[in-house]
Amino acid sequence: MSETTVEPAGEMTADEVRAYGESLGVHANWGRWGADDERGTLNLVTSDNVRRATAAARTGRAVSLGMPLDVAAPPYYPQGLDAAVRHEMVTAWGSNAGGPVQAASDQLHVQCHGLDNTHMDALCHIGLGGIGWNGRPFRSMVSMAGASSCDMLGAGPVVTRGVLVDVPRLRGIDHLPGGDPVTAEDLRAAAPDVRPGDALLIRTGRARAVAGSVNAAAAEGRTAEQKYGPIAGLHHSAMSIVADLDCGLLGTDGSGDTFPGVDEHRLPIHVLSLVHLGLHLLHNLALEELADALAERGGHDFLIAATPLPLPGGTGSPIAPVAVL
Repeated sequence: MSETTVEPAGEMTADEVRAYGESLGVHANWGRWGADDERGTLNLVTSDNVRRATAAARTGRAVSLGMPLDVAAPPYYPQGLDAAVRHEMVTAWGSNAGGPVQAASDQLHVQCHGLDNTHMDALCHIGLGGIGWNGRPFRSMVSMAGASSCDMLGAGPVVTRGVLVDVPRLRGIDHLPGGDPVTAEDLRAAAPDVRPGDALLIRTGRARAVAGSVNAAAAEGRTAEQKYGPIAGLHHSAMSIVADLDCGLLGTDGSGDTFPGVDEHRLPIHVLSLVHLGLHLLHNLALEELADALAERGGHDFLIAATPLPLPGGTGSPIAPVAVL
């Protein structure tokens, strides 16, 4: 596949951004659902998808796809919290009800993005050269006051048929080494039975590879690679297959992108998904139990329910998705 000559940095025109995607084999869905669209490929998730999803739930077994929140995890964005998650008790005894009633209550602060928390990206999360989803100027989509378009309100809830591609099992290994990308050849070999609007989940085995790579005491300001070491993800060549499948959601057990990056492209999976395709991303999914359960049951499909917080202005949201087999 030929490489682009467009440098994905700085200010670009909408035509240049479109050309960047096309040079990597990925078309742009701009205008497909209208100039003002804020849902992207979630428009493909119809009642027919939900009915197909219920048919894929054969045993009724529910499997959590959410990682436990880790208060020891370092922040991805050091400009925010001093940790990816902060959990604080508000009271362990007193109650606003008064009298003999006790109440334990707490509050939670969570970075909506990063390499630890299971979350969904809104379409306003990423721009390229000043251009965002549907060819919008990125500055018109989001500011420090929050997102004014394509926020989390338009992203959920999502119930659809899910399909798992278990790349380590396909390759006959336990997990992909850090920095080893999932390629177009991997997806062609898997030949996933994905129909428009389905959720495509891709397992790299990160949970088995990550032991010893997370350094919770990493110094503030370090890059993701320095904090976490290499992480397996998708190669940008795989996105041509993803685009052709017309899936409604794309999820992985990591960030989607490979760290360190390949071929000098910066966050190509995020850019091609959110900017070009309008494809919401699910990150840091817990896929080990699901992969083992599907191997035991047979088949690759299931019902998935992914519900982001209805956060006005939110560029992403923690989620606790569930698969029903």
